[in-house]
Amino acid sequence: SLQEVGYATQYYYGGDADFTNMRSYLVSGGYETIISDQDFPIGDRLSKWGVHDHLLFRRVINDLQQAIPSDQSGRGKAAEQQPKLTVIQTSSSHEPFEVPYERLNNPRLNAFAYSDSCIGHFIDELRKLPLWKKSVVLLVPDHLGCYPEQIDNFSVNRYQIPLLMVGGAVKEPRRIAVYGSQQDIAATLLAQLGLDHSAFRFSKDLLDPAAPHFAFFTMPDGFGMVTPDNALIFDCQSDRVVVDEGSLPGRNLSLGKAYLQILYDDIAQR
Repeated sequence: SLQEVGYATQYYYGGDADFTNMRSYLVSGGYETIISDQDFPIGDRLSKWGVHDHLLFRRVINDLQQAIPSDQSGRGKAAEQQPKLTVIQTSSSHEPFEVPYERLNNPRLNAFAYSDSCIGHFIDELRKLPLWKKSVVLLVPDHLGCYPEQIDNFSVNRYQIPLLMVGGAVKEPRRIAVYGSQQDIAATLLAQLGLDHSAFRFSKDLLDPAAPHFAFFTMPDGFGMVTPDNALIFDCQSDRVVVDEGSLPGRNLSLGKAYLQILYDDIAQR
């Protein structure tokens, strides 16, 4: 959608872009430039997944700096830049948690602390660039991660993640206390840009008070549906509800089943 209105599209990942057929997915999604482990010196590919996060973020910052047009005084003019959608996929906060960083004794927590420090440094460097004033950075994980270590798939907390929107284009600090899912990022961001998001059937604008606010998630042979009055997880393999919490227990069972059915119907039509 952003490419259609003139955005350059870039994807950065320190690992193998062909892992799980990811390159095909990215190309079909409209990404023009894909940077992966093959674009780094072999001496930088020191982790199981490719290059460590600090090297990945350094590459992004360098590319952004080089893309800034300069006037006669050598100072960048962000207004003249082509707008960009840049996605950065980190990998260091993943097994085997081997990172060039020693702060915490627990290797899992230490790996997350390392990635966090890389992100913080990246934001600090981004703030120095003229494009910061017109930038929005969205920070979102794919799931809770690997801590607490004993958490399983049938725990609502495993799927509770933050969505942070920072940057010079953000008007003021604010907390949005609504339920949503990762697929809602598309509609939310496009709506803020004044762009149509109707093509994203399963995405809703988190900032629209008229939109239904719920979170739907899946795991192998199961799904979850969370609203302010009911958090429910259903195990398809055992055909039973394994988590049912809130003031209206059971309310989301039929809603979750209906959502999953429509999801499969949509896939079957493609």
